[in-house]
Amino acid sequence: MPHMKIIASILCLTVLTLSACRGGGGPATRVGRGIDHAFYKTGQGIEKVGRKIEGTAH
Repeated sequence: MPHMKIIASILCLTVLTLSACRGGGGPATRVGRGIDHAFYKTGQGIEKVGRKIEGTAH
């Protein structure tokens, strides 16, 4: 379970960092985009780990 705390911390930092960036839309839009991006990157990481697990199982 300590991994979940690390992932949650990284997601929070990513959202805060991306929300501070300039771009189109208001603050809520930027935060929404940041959350979407963070979940996308997290999903990619989970897929990568899944592929490694499958590779070692075969």
